Amino acid sequence: MNEQTIAAYLTELGKKEGKPGGGSAAAYIGAMSASLARLTSDVQKDKKAYRDFSDDLYDLLDEAQEASREFEHLAQADSEAFEPVLEAYQLPKETSEEKEIRNQTIEAALLGAAQPPLRMLEVSLELLAILEQLVYMRMQGTIVNDLLVATIFIGTVLETALLNVYINTKLFKDQSKRDEIEEKADQLVSKGKERVHHLSDVTHYFLKHDTWPDDLMAKER
Repeated sequence: MNEQTIAAYLTELGKKEGKPGGGSAAAYIGAMSASLARLTSDVQKDKKAYRDFSDDLYDLLDEAQEASREFEHLAQADSEAFEPVLEAYQLPKETSEEKEIRNQTIEAALLGAAQPPLRMLEVSLELLAILEQLVYMRMQGTIVNDLLVATIFIGTVLETALLNVYINTKLFKDQSKRDEIEEKADQLVSKGKERVHHLSDVTHYFLKHDTWPDDLMAKER
């Protein structure tokens, strides 16, 4: 969390004067998911059992680290994104010209506020691709539990980010722009949920039976 401790962030999150909200909290959950993917890659990359995947695991480690950094950046961006919206609503609206300027400023601010959660959805799908590759390497041992936790976390991020897209777009005056952004968000979440469900199914099976399910691994790349 950059210079901020977890305790300080949680205190800020729980204050009515604080800037963070559900969007930034979701982004930090995404960062935790990415860190668990990095952990898995780091633990397995030098083991003999995964010698054939060694280069891939080093690459995935770097990709997961980058995803974690981006989620952290998005946590900060989301915390600050609604401030311009609040400021725009305070603009004067006495004359028709002032009203027009105010409406345009509000619309632009809302569009800006919708961008961090929209990007969270995109990064979530990028991280799901990393988790899929780790699962398809058929990891063994308790580290698979961390993969499942990472998957559950990303499912939460998808749900939360979608809510935060809609909380902004529902205030748009431009219906075509609203439809465009909401359609994109819906498509990303639909794709993400399908992949989360599949990863959850196969990892749950492994944790219960200590073997990967060949029938459920049919999507293996």
